[in-house]
Amino acid sequence: MPGRPLSRRTTLGSALAAPLVLAACDIDPPSDKTGSPASAPAPPEDSELVATVVAALVDAGAVLAAATAAVPALDAQLEPLVAAHTAHQELLAGAVPDAGLPTATPATVPARAEPALRAVRRSEQQLLRVLRDGCLGAASGDLARVLASMAASTSQHNARLGAGGAA
Repeated sequence: MPGRPLSRRTTLGSALAAPLVLAACDIDPPSDKTGSPASAPAPPEDSELVATVVAALVDAGAVLAAATAAVPALDAQLEPLVAAHTAHQELLAGAVPDAGLPTATPATVPARAEPALRAVRRSEQQLLRVLRDGCLGAASGDLARVLASMAASTSQHNARLGAGGAA
C-alpha cells in the first residue's frame, strides 16, 4: 500500500487521539457498584451547548448531502463522515430529550469534485471549532469527553479529506 510516510505530528496526534476514539461515544456516567448505570440527563446549563452542537452537526450533514448530490462520485469518500455525523447527532439528541432537531441551512456546493471537497473541508472545520468550544464550555465532564471524542473523529475525517481520501 504505497503512500506518504507518517509525519511526527500525525503519529503524535494519532497516539493522543487513540484513547478518545477507543473510549467511544458514551454520555452515560460510570455504573455504580451494583452494575446498573446511573442515568442522569445533561445538566441544564449544557442544554444550550448541546443544541448548538446538534445544529452544527445538522449543518455539516447538509453540506455533505449537497456535495454528494452535486458530485455523486464523492458518495463513497464522504460516507464515513455521514455515518459519524449521524451517530454523533443521535447520541446528542438522546442526551437532551427536550431538544428537537433543528432544520438544516440549505447548502450550495459546486458540481466539481475538488471545489465540493473544499466546501466539505470548510464545513468540517466550522464543526470542529464548535466541538472544541463545546469541550471547553461543558459543565458536565461526561459531555466534555464525548465532545472531545467527536472533535477527534471530525479532525481525523478532515485530515483524510485533506490527504485526498487516500487510505
